[in-house]
Amino acid sequence: MAYPLPTVDASPDSSPDATAPRRPAAVPDTSVWNAERGKWEVSRTDAGGVREGECLLYRDDGTLYSRTQFVAGVQEGPFAIYHRNGSVAREGRFVGGRFDGTVSAYTCDAPGSERLRSCCVPPGASRLDERWRAGDFLLEVFYDREGRAILSDGRLCPLRPEGLPDLAQFDEARGGWALRSREVDRFWTVDGALNEEVVHGEGGARVVRRFDDDGRLLQESGVGADDRLDGPFFRRFPAAEPSAYADARIRQERGAWAGGQAIGPWTFLDADGNVVRAIDRGAPLGDGALARLLAPAPDGDWWSRARALMAEGLVREAFVAAARAAAAERDRAALERFRAEHVVPLTAEREAQWGASLAQSTDATAVSILDALICGADPAAAYRALAAVLPGVDPAPMDLVEASLLLAPERRATHLTRALLRCQRGDLAGALADADVVAGESPDAADSLRSWAAMVFRAFDDWPRREALATDDPELEGVTLELTRDLADIRRVVDVYATRIGRARDAILALGAPRERAGAWLPPDTTRLLSAGPVALRRETIACDPDPDAPPAAEASGDGALETIEIDEGLATDGVGVPTLLAAAHADWAALSWLCWALGADGVGAPDAVATRAEVPAAMKLFVRRTWRIKDRLASGSLISRSQGVPGFEWQGVDIDALPRHVAEIVVSEYLAVRSMFIWLASPDALSPFQDDIQNA
Repeated sequence: MAYPLPTVDASPDSSPDATAPRRPAAVPDTSVWNAERGKWEVSRTDAGGVREGECLLYRDDGTLYSRTQFVAGVQEGPFAIYHRNGSVAREGRFVGGRFDGTVSAYTCDAPGSERLRSCCVPPGASRLDERWRAGDFLLEVFYDREGRAILSDGRLCPLRPEGLPDLAQFDEARGGWALRSREVDRFWTVDGALNEEVVHGEGGARVVRRFDDDGRLLQESGVGADDRLDGPFFRRFPAAEPSAYADARIRQERGAWAGGQAIGPWTFLDADGNVVRAIDRGAPLGDGALARLLAPAPDGDWWSRARALMAEGLVREAFVAAARAAAAERDRAALERFRAEHVVPLTAEREAQWGASLAQSTDATAVSILDALICGADPAAAYRALAAVLPGVDPAPMDLVEASLLLAPERRATHLTRALLRCQRGDLAGALADADVVAGESPDAADSLRSWAAMVFRAFDDWPRREALATDDPELEGVTLELTRDLADIRRVVDVYATRIGRARDAILALGAPRERAGAWLPPDTTRLLSAGPVALRRETIACDPDPDAPPAAEASGDGALETIEIDEGLATDGVGVPTLLAAAHADWAALSWLCWALGADGVGAPDAVATRAEVPAAMKLFVRRTWRIKDRLASGSLISRSQGVPGFEWQGVDIDALPRHVAEIVVSEYLAVRSMFIWLASPDALSPFQDDIQNA
């Protein structure tokens, strides 16, 4: 790193008239106070005031601080900085105003001496040498009092092996020697054997080479700026290590990567370079890949589609089609033959390890899973992992999980994935049957699945009938609420809720959920609530007048300018699974139920008059407080609530602090929907319970 060295200028601050301390007797009378450096300066200048020749700086106690040389105002030649006792603290050379060569710093035990450097000095360090080239820092080495190189913790640095470049430095993190530059980085073992080389390209791309102890190339790979493999690839297995492949003859492999995906022709060779096997890993997944993965086969002939995709070089898509073909025909042997034709098998241990990592990964993608699949990972694990990351409402994931079970029927954990996929399509009975299988291996996982399913696939009941409202709350004594909404406003909002619930119901049935077996968990048929059929759901931006209470500063900064509110009553159903649709329907049903209750009705129905229950203020208070409480459950894990003594509550018989996060999010949506409805009901200027300022209040 660069250390500040004495630089001076001929500014007015350096004149004798600048504010300065009293000149010590030891400082020459010709000195001037350099306010920028806080030092007394003695230097020669030309007629234009530009420094030329030697420049001395003195401390305010009269001791010499530094001696430097200038040529035409630029530091040039040797320099030195001194401790207060006169010994050298730092020395080196400037060339054209830049450090060049070795800059050395020395410790001193005298009081008030200069520091070796400002921080990160190893214990026992007495000297620091830095190497520079035309202002570019190259390396640094600390030495103890005996002149021995030391490491950051004070231990002696290993002896430099013969033949290493002079600028190679011991890299403690790697446990070996390193020489880095803009063009290439080289790394050696502690004994001086070259073991890695990194050649830098444009934009962060690079080529990485690894070598064995004899200097022979072990691996060469291109790496992109995003740190993913990209470009030609070569790997050789050391003689002392087993091959990664089931065919022990394979000792080398050659191929290519693109953006982290293995692509194109790959050859697998023996120790002498003879080809043992050759395959084509095809084109990488790119634009339109998801559509191809999910596309149906013409006439349902999946094997023909798999062969056609393979002929086009779409190997990954072909593997998906082959799995769907095998699942449709329950033909395990055919899928195994297909894989054997297009995959060079790994050892059983390596195959299983890769499959296990896919099963445990939380950030796997279709790209990474398919790459693992065609490169030899356990196929049952790969197909199961792929089923978990593809859109759950599409038929493809279910076919893939069936293929996984076809290949490894003994793996009960795969039934957990199938259960979740069945839930996405509303097959609750099938999901619970899978849970029974999972219980044989993991009772806790099965119980968790059953508990979640019970909360998601619950009945649409009359919430207000089962909520006990406080009737003796002193905070609400004397509080009444007169609704100012007219019947037309209320009926329109009822129509909005009924339309959204109807859309959710239709979308669930379109996914194949069995109407006759859905029972109470299917959203109610709200046709009877719609006075003139489904209504258009608003999605618009409304301009509002600026806040009249905005402070003048806000207006001046533009914060008091015309404001807007967003209204979005729509309900997305494309590609959405049954659990999400049910959560939205339950939230709308809850808001609709409490709206009808607030108007005096005994159940959900189309209102024909506007009235107000006396308990409405108590209900509003309950939902405002509980909405805040469950939001804090998600935001802070209830830490804020507990610190303030705010109690929790039960939802569906379970304490909210005991709910898994994904279930707590369902609770938030329901309480938020009811709270938003009450805010709209009590706010005559509000346009919809679905406007953003109400939702985010």
